[in-house]
Amino acid sequence: MALLTGIAVPLSYSLVMISAVWWPEMPSIFWLIPTCCTCIACLLKRRWVLSAVFAAMSVALIQGNLFKYQSEVLFRFGTDITIKAQVDSYFKKISHGYEVHATITAINGHPIPSFKAPKVRLRTPFALEAGATFFGPIQLKRLSGVLNQVGFDREKHAFSQGIVGIATLANKKHSFSVSKYHWRAKAHDAVKVATENSPFQGLYLALVFGDRSMLPIEQRKSLQQSGLSHLIAISGLHIGVIFGMGYWVAKSLISFLKLVLPYKLGSNLVHSGQFWSLSIGLLFAYWYCALGFFAISTVRALIMLGILSLLLLTQVRIHRLMVLLVSAAVVLTLVPFSAASMSFWLSFFAVGALLLTLTLLGKTRGVIAIVSLHLVLSGLFIPLIGFLFHGIPLLSAAYNFVFVPWFSFCIVPLTLLAAAINMMGFSSDCLWFLLDQALLPLDLLLPYASSFWTPIVHNDLMFVVVLLVSVLCFKWLSTSMITVVFLVSAVQYSMMHREEKVSVHFLDVGHGLSVAIVQGDEAVVYDTGRATPTFSMAEAVLIPNLRALGVKRLEGLILSHADNDHAGGEADLKQNMPPRWIRRPEGNSQVNSCIRGERWKWGAVDFEVLWPPAKVTRAYNPHSCVILVTYQETDRTYRLLLTGDIEKVSEILLSRELEPLSIDVMSVPHHGSKTSSSRYLHQTINADYAVASNQFDSRWQLPSPVVREQYQNNGSIWYETGRTGQVTFQFVGQEIIVSTARSDYLAPWYRQMLRSRVE
Repeated sequence: MALLTGIAVPLSYSLVMISAVWWPEMPSIFWLIPTCCTCIACLLKRRWVLSAVFAAMSVALIQGNLFKYQSEVLFRFGTDITIKAQVDSYFKKISHGYEVHATITAINGHPIPSFKAPKVRLRTPFALEAGATFFGPIQLKRLSGVLNQVGFDREKHAFSQGIVGIATLANKKHSFSVSKYHWRAKAHDAVKVATENSPFQGLYLALVFGDRSMLPIEQRKSLQQSGLSHLIAISGLHIGVIFGMGYWVAKSLISFLKLVLPYKLGSNLVHSGQFWSLSIGLLFAYWYCALGFFAISTVRALIMLGILSLLLLTQVRIHRLMVLLVSAAVVLTLVPFSAASMSFWLSFFAVGALLLTLTLLGKTRGVIAIVSLHLVLSGLFIPLIGFLFHGIPLLSAAYNFVFVPWFSFCIVPLTLLAAAINMMGFSSDCLWFLLDQALLPLDLLLPYASSFWTPIVHNDLMFVVVLLVSVLCFKWLSTSMITVVFLVSAVQYSMMHREEKVSVHFLDVGHGLSVAIVQGDEAVVYDTGRATPTFSMAEAVLIPNLRALGVKRLEGLILSHADNDHAGGEADLKQNMPPRWIRRPEGNSQVNSCIRGERWKWGAVDFEVLWPPAKVTRAYNPHSCVILVTYQETDRTYRLLLTGDIEKVSEILLSRELEPLSIDVMSVPHHGSKTSSSRYLHQTINADYAVASNQFDSRWQLPSPVVREQYQNNGSIWYETGRTGQVTFQFVGQEIIVSTARSDYLAPWYRQMLRSRVE
């Protein structure tokens, strides 16, 4: 009972701090007065849980209003300003130059106090060194990103890092940077030069500085599929290892000094040895965190080590769960809104899984305990990896069993030693050569990881979770109970896969188009979104969302035309989820063509091509494949029209061939451009719902307000993926259920703030 009472205080505090990320509004700072007064009153009345709740609300109010104020300071002078900024990260190569994190210290010559200084993503055509001071005119842009059922959330990620905007250099000729001596930049350059001929340079930079920018894409993917991604960063595991190294060095030094110093002085040193050992261990860990610019994940690990060190020094014994909750409360206080970061949940999930594993193993010791600990931890991480990466690495346990200790006790210490020698101006070529040889087994075994990577959909993942929980709870559940749970789950799982309802999903892919028509556990995809040499909407958005929707097989792919924003992800989709057929309006072959008159059936769904009239060598906007999709549900027929980027001339010719047509859902041609959606189209086609796929606040300023007004005047309910995120249509009986990923009245306060336009 005493344990539950003690746990309730940090738990309630942490839950309120976590909830602040999802508040629909951030109250004014003036609400700090009643929350603080209520907190003090509860303390006086010894209402510890209530006092923790109001204390958390007070802290969240301070953090939230400070974040809002930093945003107001940044945009107070408009979008075209001149700034002075301090670079706070290592540069990252992007498609149009370089990107760094920077803290703005002055705007238009007006200095900004440090606690009010806003942080931005600074984009320049040239690389900036870590610690450099930048002066120049920039154009400000609000932060926005795509939002779908699953996938990377750019806005939440920026919020967790304290980033309030994007600054792009407006005029290269009128800017300059001062690269004063900065130890991080010098250290980074020293290691980069020393490893320039190594095939593992990107890996070394990731381990020492947390800089993953030079890791090859294929290597990143192999690390993910082997379950070793957590090793290639400045992770909590590595910081713990460095702390242990510092602790061991201090202990050894104290033992040596005890032998050479006078007895009394040596005895005093031994008496305070624990303090010095823990302090030096923390100093080592602090230095390692500093190399990575104190990334949130490293600060979190450092805080937890500090709490554990304090408990050891004071010899206070508290339950392990209490340590975890107190650590979470301190982290949430010192690192504002870190609960918005996925790494926060990964870190505490890892520690929680470790505590659960130790409880399950009980008094087991020796080699059996080590192997069991590893297997149980690997099992606990299967659902998490499956949820995040939509697949299960079958050999993850084997890879981690070999390489976690290898990295922890060999690769990481030697890498840091070699880097430290280079930082001091000496050569460590022998160490780097030794490290290259030590990493050859990893290089040899990583390519096999893809063969044992099993894609998994969310429906199957839930069944895996039930099985895993049943196995882990074998101590407390009888065999008959486990059998019942298994049978019930199996029946529910089989019934789940008999559902053959049809749904249509307009994915938020920025400036581009990608629509998934899902029937049961199969799908037909219309366009894939854009792709660049380093990024693909198919891999980042389309494939993860297909997995989340329970799609196991891709029936087909329709490419409206050849533009990158519509067909860029074709290669990535074919590699990860090969479709049974591909249709397009271009090429020489008549097999699987997408020209007027083509018809085919897929389950309860019928497809009819309305445009173009003939195949072309290369399909541009006017040649876009226009598809009429028909689905019969009980006594009602639903119609979906997919229009690609057809333009006014194509619309005129198409309208001459069609009778007036009532459509339930249609994609707005060419993202809502003025060059499309002519009056000829509106005279022929009447749509209940119209969806424009576009990027929020893009340089093309699409969709056109005139086009939007035309659809609304015709009675269409209008949606824009740039504003609403993913738009989903479910056909149930006689009605259409519409849902969006964003909702203006339920969106978290930070989304509304980051995306709002400058007045």
